[in-house]
Amino acid sequence: MTSPITASFNVETGLEDQKVIPIGSPSVIAGNSDAVDLRIDNRFVSRRHFQVRFDTDVFYISDLGSTNGTYLNGTRLPPQEEHILRDGDRVGLAVDNVILVFSEPSKTVRIDTAVIREATKRQVASDLVVESGSRDVSIMGQRLSPPLSKKEFDVLELLYLGRGNAVSRDEIAKAGWPERSEADVTPEEIDQYIRRLRRRIEENPSRPKLIVTLRGHGYRIP
Repeated sequence: MTSPITASFNVETGLEDQKVIPIGSPSVIAGNSDAVDLRIDNRFVSRRHFQVRFDTDVFYISDLGSTNGTYLNGTRLPPQEEHILRDGDRVGLAVDNVILVFSEPSKTVRIDTAVIREATKRQVASDLVVESGSRDVSIMGQRLSPPLSKKEFDVLELLYLGRGNAVSRDEIAKAGWPERSEADVTPEEIDQYIRRLRRRIEENPSRPKLIVTLRGHGYRIP
């Protein structure tokens, strides 16, 4: 695992004495307390407000049951549910009392840094376009209709962010079934869901080109 020691939050509003909050380890808890990793001195921030975790080349953020909520790009996160955190994402605490902008300036993670964009920017592959902000997917210039379900999109987005690299079944389980532990999601469930995704996006699902199987490793978008 590559350490995300150069990742940080840039303070946009809400903290007078803090401009940059560095993230110095693969798992940090933030809140208004001296007992957490990242101290955020604001009366609307809970003692244990949110967590940022780095695992297998992906950053995740989750609310820890805070009183006033954690917001990712304007959407309140359900407690204890992990969501992918990308360079340029805006994290609001207590709606917008504190606004933090996630920054990964040196791109220390190993995935192709060209595909890490702000959540509102378009991500383009040769045959596949994923728009994180609108959650739209286009194949060969044609927007997919009806749109993918939330779970389908989350799994596809994870594969797309790791384009060119193997994505394990455990990683897919975290993205698609955040309410369950990885051990509770069987390989058969994941494989069945990948087949379902292929039926939605592949020209010939029996000979997939967009989502390929890496035996013993997982799946990959080339």
